[in-house]
Amino acid sequence: MRNLTLTALTLLALALAGCKKEEAERPDLGYGYFPRTVGSFIVYQVDSMWVDEPAQVQGSVSYLLKEKVVEEYLDPAGRKAWRIHRFVLDPDSNWVIRDVWTSTWDEIAAEVTEENMRRQKLSFPVREGRRWDINVYNIADELEVAFREVGSAWSGGGLGYDRTVLVKSTVPPNAVITNNFEERWAHGVGMVSKYWEEMNSQVDGDTGWRLDMVAVQHGTE
Repeated sequence: MRNLTLTALTLLALALAGCKKEEAERPDLGYGYFPRTVGSFIVYQVDSMWVDEPAQVQGSVSYLLKEKVVEEYLDPAGRKAWRIHRFVLDPDSNWVIRDVWTSTWDEIAAEVTEENMRRQKLSFPVREGRRWDINVYNIADELEVAFREVGSAWSGGGLGYDRTVLVKSTVPPNAVITNNFEERWAHGVGMVSKYWEEMNSQVDGDTGWRLDMVAVQHGTE
């Protein structure tokens, strides 16, 4: 009886050790780059410009933008989804809602619906060089991006992050068309910077726009 007890205890100990080893060796797929918690927010400094030289039109604007996760729900496919309110400051320095976006994720991708445009923001697992079309779920032209600088430290907007990943367009600009797209995501925070430039250069002048965003504050409220 004693031998049977010792054998059972030994088998139990081996099973527990095996479970712990399996948990320790479980790979990090990068889900932490797309955290979603109700009440979490990020404030961005936004700088935008546009130009239409043939029409002699150009302009620029700078402002603060706040994105806050306000609700968790299930989408029609049964996946967890989140409603995001986007605020700008009014003349009295009060945050007022400008628009509402939604986001969702599963084991293979993270998505955000921006102005009714569904975009695949991240592809899992997060690995250096992994590529996908950010516009695969909408009617816009293909925009292939890839992961770069996986796990790198980065600082911007007066803030620093120990672990980030860069999502960058893979098609280089040419003499006529420029389409530069970059988003940087910080583990445990979310998107902390964005640069998107689309420019068409012709003999009679340039036409296009540029958007630059960087996080200056984040937290939960």
